[in-house]
Formats: sequence, C-alpha cells, structure tokens
Amino acid sequence: MNSYKILSDCLDVFVRQIAKTNALVPKTGLMTGKIGIAILLYHYARYKNEPEMAKYADSLIDISVQKIMQLDKIELESRNALESVLWGVVWGLDYLIRQEFVQMDKDVFEKIDTALFQEKNRALHFFDLGVESKKGLYVWNRLDFSKSSEVDIWRQRMENCVRHFRDILMQRYTSYVLPVYPCSWLIRFFHICQTLREHTPYRSKIDMLYEELPEFVKISYHNEKSLSDKYMLAELLTDIPMFKECIPVDDTTLQLMELTDVSNFYLTRLFLGRCITVPEAVDKLLVSKAEDPQWIDELLYQLNQDNIGLGNCIGGLSWALLQWCMERDKQKMSV
Repeated sequence: MNSYKILSDCLDVFVRQIAKTNALVPKTGLMTGKIGIAILLYHYARYKNEPEMAKYADSLIDISVQKIMQLDKIELESRNALESVLWGVVWGLDYLIRQEFVQMDKDVFEKIDTALFQEKNRALHFFDLGVESKKGLYVWNRLDFSKSSEVDIWRQRMENCVRHFRDILMQRYTSYVLPVYPCSWLIRFFHICQTLREHTPYRSKIDMLYEELPEFVKISYHNEKSLSDKYMLAELLTDIPMFKECIPVDDTTLQLMELTDVSNFYLTRLFLGRCITVPEAVDKLLVSKAEDPQWIDELLYQLNQDNIGLGNCIGGLSWALLQWCMERDKQKMSV
C-alpha cells in the first residue's frame, strides 16, 4: 500500500472521530476549542467533498458566535483570557471568512473589537510580545480587508502595535539581563514585521525595531526547546539580511523531532500564511507513524473532548495529515 493511501485513510479515521466528539468540546478557542476544529472540518469537507463534515463545522461556528454575542459576560481579567479566548477566536473567524467557508454579520466583529481595544484592557497585553504579535496579525488582516471608511481606524491600530513592539523591546534597558522569548513568539513577531516592512510607511520603523534584536534573538534561540520552532525561526530570518548569520539552520537536529514538532510545522504555516518548506525528516516521521496501526488505535483510545483541538495530539496531526495529502495532490496535478 502506498504512503498516500495510508495517510489518507488515517486522516479519514481521525477526522470522523473528531466530528463525532466535537459537540462535547467546551472551549471556543483556536487551538483547544471549536474554532480550530471547525477550520479542520471545513477544509476536510472541501478536500474530500463531504458536505456532512461542513455541517458539523457550521454548528460549531453557530455556537461560538452565540458565545461571542454574550461577550459582556466574559471577564477579561487576565492575559490568558485575551490570548486563549479572544485572539485565536477572532483570527479563526477572519480566516474562515477569507477562505469563503462562512459569512459573518459585522456585529460579531464589532462586539469583539470593542472588548479587545477598549482602554481598560490594554494593560492585560501591553508588555507581552507573544500576545502583541497575535494582535498584530489580526489587526493587519482587518486593515488589509477593511472598508474604505474603516481604513484609518485599523491603520492607527497597526501603528499602535508597532509602537507597542518598540516599548516591549525597550524593556531590556530596565533589566540587567536580556529577555528570553519563546521562538514561537519571535516567529509571529518577525512574520508581521516582514509583512509590514513591504509597505513603505512602516519600513523605517521596522528597521529601527530590528536594530534592537540580534543579541536576544541569539539567546532566545539558544534556550528554545522546540526543534520545529527553532528551525522555522531560522528559516524566517534567512530572508532578513541583518539576521542572516544570527542563528544557524541546523538540519541535523531535525532527526530528533517528535510528533508535536510535526503538527507544529503545519499549524505554524496555517497561522502565518507562509509556505515554509517542511523538512523531509518531518514527513518521514508522519508517514512512519501513520503506518503503525497500534499507534493509531492508541491515539483513538485516548481521544476525548479535551484533546481534539488543533493544539492537541489528534487535532494537530489531522491537520498535518490533511495538508500532506493536499500537497501531494497538487504535486500530481502539476506533473
């Protein structure tokens, strides 16, 4: 049996089990809840031409929107609330609209934006590079697709994000040690910065930000445990001349990667919208696991309402399997 059929069959088994369990998922968010599962099911339905899966996704979105419209009942008392409850949700909804999976009333986003940008919530995320980078991705998407009457509002919010980036980076001068950031934060940060830098009004500001970065990028990279995040950060930095020699792209460590790294590669490409090359070692690991019936049975046995999101094992692997199969189909069509 060839690898394509093995992975495609494995994908079918995982997604069908996820679809059966999705109604029990209590959370709304992108990585651990309904929005992420909906993204997986919509793409699977389109790829496999299975409209029933799209109906499952529709129900998840309906429930999520109902919760959003009750946003005044959500207490934004912590940075975690902003990160897990809202930024992932709004990014996911915006993504689904762009992919033409759903249509959304403007009232939904107005409700979210009121909560996200009101003054009293600024302190919850102001000095967190990870949350501010997620915010930047969302703001850029809204600016990119905003109506002419809303452009100025979103442009000002984008300017505020860039200013907040600088304030965060300047914190290092008030401390005796350089900050150490997870590479996942830096990946999002450099992605949004490079996106902005392609537009003249932001170029000089981004270049000024970059001047503050090389030393603590090296330190953060050295302290990072995730092999996939280290690899992807190094890949992103090869496109920026001043960081080209900053950190190495080390292919040898890829042989040590685990399944969490496999999922992370494909999910990071989703969030960034960048076609970062997936190393051969990653795909080899995915194929080898999918060929093991005992491994599949063990994962299905562990499946429950708390671990089927995109950020968990089966959800993340299902996304990786789906992308692997779709890319192989594209390669066949191009031959």
